[in-house]
Amino acid sequence: MRYADFEAVAGISFSVAPGEIFGLLGRNGAGKTSTISAIAGLRRPDAGQVRILGEDALVRTDLLRASLALQPQQASLFPRLKVRETLETWAALYPAPRDVDALLDEIGLAEKAGARSARLSGGQQQRLLLATALVGDTPVVVLDEPTTGLDPHARHAVWDLIRRAQAGGTTFLLTTHAMAEAEEMCDRLAVMHEGRVVAAGSPAELIARYASGGVVSVRTDRADLADQVRARHGDAVTAVESAGRSGRTRFEVTADDPHATAAWITGLDPAADVRPRPATLEDVFLRLTGTSLEPTSDMASEQEGMR
Repeated sequence: MRYADFEAVAGISFSVAPGEIFGLLGRNGAGKTSTISAIAGLRRPDAGQVRILGEDALVRTDLLRASLALQPQQASLFPRLKVRETLETWAALYPAPRDVDALLDEIGLAEKAGARSARLSGGQQQRLLLATALVGDTPVVVLDEPTTGLDPHARHAVWDLIRRAQAGGTTFLLTTHAMAEAEEMCDRLAVMHEGRVVAAGSPAELIARYASGGVVSVRTDRADLADQVRARHGDAVTAVESAGRSGRTRFEVTADDPHATAAWITGLDPAADVRPRPATLEDVFLRLTGTSLEPTSDMASEQEGMR
């Protein structure tokens, strides 16, 4: 898929099994939102197929509308509608929606049913937005950055809602650039980079494949230390950056034997802060893309979306 001369998505392919939570993981601009826009029927891909429940969704648009619900990244609520009115409005769009009062109880907003959505807290609004995607009781739900900007408590509340819906048989496709969310929530995921899928599998499989052993985190006053380590370890050295006003350099190294690697780096610079640790999905991401993560979730939204 292209936007003028920019190729946002280039020849990707993946499948989502019934009843699983599948994640699209990538930086802003990786192509995630463009991909789900095509899946949800908001944009027609330049080539290829989108199949929902085994049917061609580009042809069977009626099936797509009845089978898939979408919560966009920049979704918003009608501020003057009350909570129950909001869900009743969305429920009316589907042939066999869930019971609104039961869903309100499940999302913990039964006591707020008569409140206007504008008066809800940020976490409550996000739960209500998720409920608008769940109220249709569709077999497939697509969520674009469902927890962006939420505090840890609100984020875990949304995770719990998603897990309960999955236990009831709902299949989820979600996008995120939050590594902890992907590792915690996703049964399988695909890592996207510059419009392509560069790896796919379960979080555990990806960690074992691309960051087996562990990681060594290093902070040093020597600006040349990262180059010395890279000369021996190549692209296993990632996340090289200056550590603020102190001028210290921070970098990480994936290694089969992180303790031995830590000892070797300490020999190069005894004053460095060198810490071996187990690998995470974030380490896999850095290894695959060669880039750092967005520092905060309140940065500018993805520029890959529809324009």
